[in-house]
Amino acid sequence: MLERLDGVDWARITHAYGPATDVPDLIKDLCATDPDRREKARWQLYGNIFHQGTRYEATAYAVPFLLEVLADVECADQGELVRLLAAIAVGYDEFWLPDGLPIEEQRRAAEGGAMLLAAAPHPGDDEWDEDEGDAQYIEALSPQEQEAMLAHVSLAAYEAVRRGVPLYRALLREDDTGVRTAAAYLLGWFPEDAEGTLPALAATAGSDVDDALAATARVSMGLLGAANEFDDARPVVRWATAIGQVRVFGAGAGQEAVDELRAWAGGAGRDERVPFLDGDLVGYATLAVDRLAP
Repeated sequence: MLERLDGVDWARITHAYGPATDVPDLIKDLCATDPDRREKARWQLYGNIFHQGTRYEATAYAVPFLLEVLADVECADQGELVRLLAAIAVGYDEFWLPDGLPIEEQRRAAEGGAMLLAAAPHPGDDEWDEDEGDAQYIEALSPQEQEAMLAHVSLAAYEAVRRGVPLYRALLREDDTGVRTAAAYLLGWFPEDAEGTLPALAATAGSDVDDALAATARVSMGLLGAANEFDDARPVVRWATAIGQVRVFGAGAGQEAVDELRAWAGGAGRDERVPFLDGDLVGYATLAVDRLAP
């Protein structure tokens, strides 16, 4: 496993702190027998290839190896790795719920960004500044060019994570509820793969599974364009059903969804949370209510 890891010229690509020469060892540490070592490696990756929500050139290069670790039957932290991959793909979900990820807009914004990134100075080039990196190059670009280059970097990371969709679907069949919940969450962010994903999520959204898993599957189904009915009385599942209906129908969501979300926005279930969501359920309900007709 990870035979190709050292074939990447990590010294020539960058993350939040400069050349990404530490990334190979961090990825290898994800397979360590010591759980503390694995946890430290994950959090360092959060800090360098996903620094406060920002993706970097090295991010997309790292993803295939994260997928390789995730696919290993001996992988000890699948749920946590899926959460890292979700962060890499979409950043913080509080920016996108309940509306969904505007991936087509991101594709348009990224046009021309690949060429701009290729032309940027890299570590080892004469134009590369050891203290400021490629800052002078970026500052010389127009605002539109800067946006295109940054959008390309984020989109490249997203597409790298998207290649793992078949693996995430397979993880929905795992025995570990936390792993299944994480996979259900991540699958909701790839609308272009909805046709193959929705049946798998529907089988995971029923009343015979854990509350958080059922709720997460329903939120993801909504993100992929399929709304559920209010056929489950569990509070967090009703919340998820309402979120999904607002995502699909917008202001045309049924009165039951409207009432449910307004109750949550008023503070109902304030202590409820769902693993893998960045924010609290009251906050998401409030955002959804803002999208409803008065």
